Amino acid sequence: MKKCLSNFDLKLIAIITMTIDHIGVVFGTPLYNFLRAVGRLSFPIFAFLLTEGYVHTKSFSKYFFRLLVLAVISEVIYDYVFFGSFIYMNANNIFFTLAWGLLTLFLLDKSRGLIKKYFKDKIDLVIILPFTYLLIIVIMGLIAEFSNCSYGMLGIFVISFFYLFKENFPLVVISVSLSTLILGEGIQYFSLLSLILIYFYNKKLGRKCKMFFYLYYPLHILVLGLIKMLL
Repeated sequence: MKKCLSNFDLKLIAIITMTIDHIGVVFGTPLYNFLRAVGRLSFPIFAFLLTEGYVHTKSFSKYFFRLLVLAVISEVIYDYVFFGSFIYMNANNIFFTLAWGLLTLFLLDKSRGLIKKYFKDKIDLVIILPFTYLLIIVIMGLIAEFSNCSYGMLGIFVISFFYLFKENFPLVVISVSLSTLILGEGIQYFSLLSLILIYFYNKKLGRKCKMFFYLYYPLHILVLGLIKMLL
């Protein structure tokens, strides 16, 4: 079956489903549960695209800094629109999750390099490397969880598995599905449908609109908040 979705296409699907989700949250319509279920498709797509971005970025530090800056800028808008306060400590926006997820991928790569440098025995690698990976993922997941990032530990697990098993899609499906079933709530199970869309990724960039996708997140929340105030 032909794979027909580019990087741009997946980003577009992700921001559309995210917007549908946020409409349900902000306005609390009778379709709330349906809108939120549709919205669950967005995060796994963002997580997958983050791993693609990490693989192809020319500068990890610039990529990480860009995500972190956007997270900080978005947080005031996010807190006020969704929680009615300019500072709300019990929830942090998705860009913090993506930033910690990107850092997790960086740490996984660095740990692999160090372990392969100091442990030449294949048996040691088979034991030490997976254990180190798991330790890094769990620690970063706990950081995301206790800092109240969106999706918390589940978010870090999903990002990590997309990266670690990027060459083996069946393992991606198994690991992401198990993580979601164990760590996610009932409505989060709908997110697994996004794996169908990701399967059709054709590894092509598509149209270039990088800044649009970065700026869309805070701006669409701001617009939804303003509409709510006017109604």
